[in-house]
Amino acid sequence: MVTIKDIARRAGVSPSVVSRALNNKYGVKESTRQLIKTIAREMNYYPNAAARRLVTRKSDMIGVMMADISEPFYTQIIKGMEYVASQAGYTLLFSNSYDNLKKTNVLQKMIITENVDGLVIVGSNRQDTGFTDLLLEKKIPFVLIERNIQHEKVNCIWIDNKKAAYTATKFLIEKGHRKIAHIAGNLKNQVAIDRLAGYEEALKESGLPKADCLVFEGNFVCADGYRAMQAILSMHPDCTAVFVANDSMAYGALQAIHEAGLAVPKDIAVVGFDDLEFSAFTNPPLTTIRQPRYQMGKKSMQILSKILQGKEKNGINLCLPFELVVRNSA
Repeated sequence: MVTIKDIARRAGVSPSVVSRALNNKYGVKESTRQLIKTIAREMNYYPNAAARRLVTRKSDMIGVMMADISEPFYTQIIKGMEYVASQAGYTLLFSNSYDNLKKTNVLQKMIITENVDGLVIVGSNRQDTGFTDLLLEKKIPFVLIERNIQHEKVNCIWIDNKKAAYTATKFLIEKGHRKIAHIAGNLKNQVAIDRLAGYEEALKESGLPKADCLVFEGNFVCADGYRAMQAILSMHPDCTAVFVANDSMAYGALQAIHEAGLAVPKDIAVVGFDDLEFSAFTNPPLTTIRQPRYQMGKKSMQILSKILQGKEKNGINLCLPFELVVRNSA
């Protein structure tokens, strides 16, 4: 196995110079650094991760916690993270939080057992409290996705969910719909609360009555959208449109509408939220709010890696743009 001493011998420098060059430390001429890196590649050198951790006290691992990594919503976020992490030399360690960091103890496992250098946490469960204080106390850099916490040491990436939901609902109103139902997400989550608020604001601004009976809560999964849509069709047959809090539930809603022998959007229009990969291929293709999921993942890892390298300070709050993608379901 190739060692630092082998590279040093070939480069004509000391092992300490090789170590500093490969770890991008100060005190090495750029020409020497590039020579050493070229030799390392040619000799197929791979650093001993365990030894490196002992010296640097860093694991070069980033912990990533998501409610359920199998959900299609997370695919583009993960791709964005992996793109930056591979370039920055970090390994990503994924874990399901099931939207409850305290109950699952996943946070403590990441910090204590895995000794991660930093964390990205995706989710907005309002019952998850206190974890930011813990991370700040432990001085572990972290980035939150889907949360907007105003704190000088907390980093957040989010979209304006209320405005996006308002935009989706307003679109349906401008199409002439007057009785619009809403299939909400789990209202323990801030994103679901904000999307409900945006829906209600659009109705109020347009002079349409707020009707709590037209709001059906789900848990962001297809089956919940299916059941909620069945209830809407049964209880409110005069409803002509539905705004759904995410695309997965919208898929279930489309299925329920088709099984009822109704046509979309002729009999009832459907607008989703997220713009998942399958949304352009539903029958009909789904009109939806596009979240910049790839950018969310990419930006989270860029921010975290810069903080870990001392090139950026904590307290970054980044609101990314959304887009209404109009297809044939509304």
